Amino acid sequence: MPKSARITSSSLLVVLLFLVVSFGSTLFLSSCDLFAPSFKVTYDKNGATGGEAPTDTMMYKAGKTFTVMSAGNLALLHHTFSGWTTSASGEGAIYTAGQVVIMAGADISFYAKWTAESAYRVTYNANGATGGSVPVDSSQYYEGDRVTVLGNTGSLTKSNATFEGWNTVPTGSGTAYTAGAAIIMGTSSKTLYAIWTPVTVYTGLGSGASVDVSSFNTTNIYSIVTSMPGASAQGNITPTTTYSYTLSSAAGTASIVSSGIAESRSLSRQVSSVYGKAQINSDKRMRGAEEKVLGSGARQLSGTDGKGLRAAPASIVVGTAWNGVNVYDANDTLKTINTTCKYISTYAYFFVDTRDSTAMETYLQGYGESFDAIYSVNRLKFGNENDVDLNHKVILIFSQELSGSLLGYFYSVDKFPSTAIDCSDSNEGDILYLTAMSAYQGDTLKETLAHEFQHMIYFDQHYNLGVRSTYTWLNEALSQAAEYYNGYLNNHLTWIQAFLNHGWPGLSLTYWTSTNYGYGAIFIRYVIEQYGDTAIKNMCSTDKTGIAAVEAATGASFSTIFGNFLRAIAMSNTGDSNDSKYGFRTLDLRTVQPSDRCGLLPYSLILRAGNSYSDTLYAYEFSFDKWQGTFGTIGVSGTNMSGSAFGLRY
Repeated sequence: MPKSARITSSSLLVVLLFLVVSFGSTLFLSSCDLFAPSFKVTYDKNGATGGEAPTDTMMYKAGKTFTVMSAGNLALLHHTFSGWTTSASGEGAIYTAGQVVIMAGADISFYAKWTAESAYRVTYNANGATGGSVPVDSSQYYEGDRVTVLGNTGSLTKSNATFEGWNTVPTGSGTAYTAGAAIIMGTSSKTLYAIWTPVTVYTGLGSGASVDVSSFNTTNIYSIVTSMPGASAQGNITPTTTYSYTLSSAAGTASIVSSGIAESRSLSRQVSSVYGKAQINSDKRMRGAEEKVLGSGARQLSGTDGKGLRAAPASIVVGTAWNGVNVYDANDTLKTINTTCKYISTYAYFFVDTRDSTAMETYLQGYGESFDAIYSVNRLKFGNENDVDLNHKVILIFSQELSGSLLGYFYSVDKFPSTAIDCSDSNEGDILYLTAMSAYQGDTLKETLAHEFQHMIYFDQHYNLGVRSTYTWLNEALSQAAEYYNGYLNNHLTWIQAFLNHGWPGLSLTYWTSTNYGYGAIFIRYVIEQYGDTAIKNMCSTDKTGIAAVEAATGASFSTIFGNFLRAIAMSNTGDSNDSKYGFRTLDLRTVQPSDRCGLLPYSLILRAGNSYSDTLYAYEFSFDKWQGTFGTIGVSGTNMSGSAFGLRY
């Protein structure tokens, strides 16, 4: 063999030996790596109350890397996720999502690290109170929590002042809160300071006290005096108890009290359009029937008889006849009529006296649309009626028997079986009655629908809570609110005008007479503005009645509300006060009383400086007087008396 061939063969042998050795080494190393141990990474939610910890299904060998996973939807109430640690206590290094970590020679457990959010408190400050104690809220709150403001639960008092609510600033210049209001907690604790309003505004006419009015810088001096004897002073008949008081003034020159001097006022509405005698008498009878049936303890239809035993038709379509229906006419005489269902809306069946079918045809669709809107508004603002006839609608009955000034009524007896005591005239259904007289078709009757449907809701809500007696004054005031909420204001504003225009003498807010509609109308408008729609609904949906219902719904004392209300009707639209408590926003009294005082018209007496004047008041009646002369002081004396003196520009 040639030499060159031998060299080549030797070189080839060396190469082959090298490859064998190298390949064997690789196989050896690969075999070692293959059998090396692997380790896992686990995630622990560490007390989380929501979500699930992430899961890593991979296995990692020592020296290899892995990526830390996200917390996903893990959550712990009032804590924030701050990363992962290898200790359940949260000690040690923090690992974040996406971070690359080299695997050690053992399994790794990551625990969610939770950082507690800051907790805050709501503290109440007496702000100079001389009696009682501040409410205590021991709860901890967090950012975004909804906190309900407490009322004056510790009966805080302050000499010569009334509790008005709470404010974030001691002077009352911050954000104001009343009981039941909501605070959305921010990132700090809050202190709420009691806000105190003097017993009177501008002056203090407390019983037996005199105040200097010489600095009022106006010759238009007015005083308002009221008797506020307490929560027991209310009823459903004309009051009989009176409270005596004396107004007096001191001046450099004295003159006599002049009588019969009345300020003139043009009237933008005719008072004659307010409810006539027939409607007033019907209202009186219907409220009396409510008292009687509530007091009897009888159970409504749906609670006693099952289905199929009612006088109202069980199945109603257009054309359904219903004969023998009981109605009361303008003379309060029971009549029996025959009716036919002429129209069906979403929330009502319209039954028409067969004698009025042709005349009513034109109006029924419009009434259907209007009542459906009224139904929704009244339920939202006042609550729900009971569906005693189980037909899911209200029955409306139109008849010419409701004539004269009788526009409509709700008869609570219809909610009870005719076999119940004093319920033999029950039509056994959820029914409102309306006139078919052509003179009243239109907004007047729609206003009546809103008014009377509130009476139905008010009755059912109190019946459901076991109430045995209510007070007419608040029930009628809430029906005035129903007219306002539904935008039917003709009679509503006319009553208010009649009240302001010398209609107030001799009237108590909390006793009911046939002329109290205007008093209730303007008072409930004031309550709506100051305390909102929730307070109105709460006055219906409660086992409390009258004054107690107002106080529970507003969180304020009735005396405070009433005193501020009197100042509002004396000062609203005059520019004499910028305090929202002493005015109206949605009721412009200039449109009701377009001249002079803009709101309340003073009494027909003009009191002269240097003399005194004595009279009597019913509970929650008032006297509004104008003074003339050169003044030093004005004072009032008498039991349960409170008042204000004003230096008004008008």
